[in-house]
Amino acid sequence: MRPENLSEIQIDALRELGSVGAGHAATALSQLLDHMVDITVPEVRLVPVSDVPMVFGGPETLVGAVYCRMLGDIAGSMLFIAPQKALLALVDMLRSREIGATKTLNAEEEALVTHCASILISAYLAAIARMADINLLPSVSAFAFDMMGAILEVASSESGMKVDTAIVVLTSFSDEHAAVDAALFYLPDPDSLEVLLGKLGIV
Repeated sequence: MRPENLSEIQIDALRELGSVGAGHAATALSQLLDHMVDITVPEVRLVPVSDVPMVFGGPETLVGAVYCRMLGDIAGSMLFIAPQKALLALVDMLRSREIGATKTLNAEEEALVTHCASILISAYLAAIARMADINLLPSVSAFAFDMMGAILEVASSESGMKVDTAIVVLTSFSDEHAAVDAALFYLPDPDSLEVLLGKLGIV
């Protein structure tokens, strides 16, 4: 099954998976940081891979990205992406700083973003694994800061699969002071997507 052929019911199921994963990620992140961080999934959409850069303004938009492969019963890859301004604001939020305080990222802050994204990705995959009764884990995550088009090109090459459509899980981080918008991009192997939907009973 190809992602662009999904029905509204199937998209709703993927949205529910995203919401469950976001809830678990928010709990884990809040415990790690010792202050409340809420994570919500306002929208899930299907986007042709060629149009993915337009989600954040175009292929030349500077973004921070965390990439990993999916390991287990289904194949695919995950990308966490935040535009530069949102990325810096996310670091401020994670560091309990005033939004706008962070101007550039050092190695420690890149590691913090990678850890945050890994928590979100792991929670999302854990939600999929529980609800579909499958084994699913993320690979080791890698951080990159580059133009959106370059990030996507590398991710597509690394996946080793012909993926035409991405499932975009828009993701909002918020605390008592600010909100930051980012996104998870799920690049599914078409055969694996059919297996997943079958396990969820919504083929």
